Amino acid sequence: MIYIVIIIAVILIMPIRIVAVRDDVRGDVDIYFTKIFNLRLDFDQLVRRLFAERGDPERITVKSALASLSYYRQARNIIRTATRMIKIKKLTLIVKTKSGSLDTDTWGFVFSYIGLSYLRAYIHRNFRAVENEYFGHQVAAVNCVNFECHFNVRLAYFLFALIRNIKDIPRVIKSMKKGKSVYGASNI
Repeated sequence: MIYIVIIIAVILIMPIRIVAVRDDVRGDVDIYFTKIFNLRLDFDQLVRRLFAERGDPERITVKSALASLSYYRQARNIIRTATRMIKIKKLTLIVKTKSGSLDTDTWGFVFSYIGLSYLRAYIHRNFRAVENEYFGHQVAAVNCVNFECHFNVRLAYFLFALIRNIKDIPRVIKSMKKGKSVYGASNI
């Protein structure tokens, strides 16, 4: 019995490293269980399914993305409590815009740095600390965003967030059940 308690305590306290990368070539979200196991899980398919239609997991629509954002709004207190305990090890965000003229490039730089400063303030407000960060803007051949984020999370953070916001759990479950189709009806 004591071994089971020790194993559960180790699993709750064990740091899990999450690496999210989006660049010109690839977009990956990986989970590494490196302290006890040497295990890597490819998480990007699950993230893609969060924003996809219920019947067709390969199709992402505006309706399904808005439904996912409404689920986030319902669970924002739980997520905010958990993220305030997380320290970001590395954060890189580079906005690349297509070059047109000097005026277009100037306004692109101005608006991207304003947006990046708001995003930086949001990240510093909602996470415990950010150790290594870089925000930038570059002129490129196509418009895109390069993103890289490394952070460690523990299952105890989510357990604490659930206990602290226990009154929000029934509301989140109720909103997720409301989004399901009833009696096999289609979502047309």
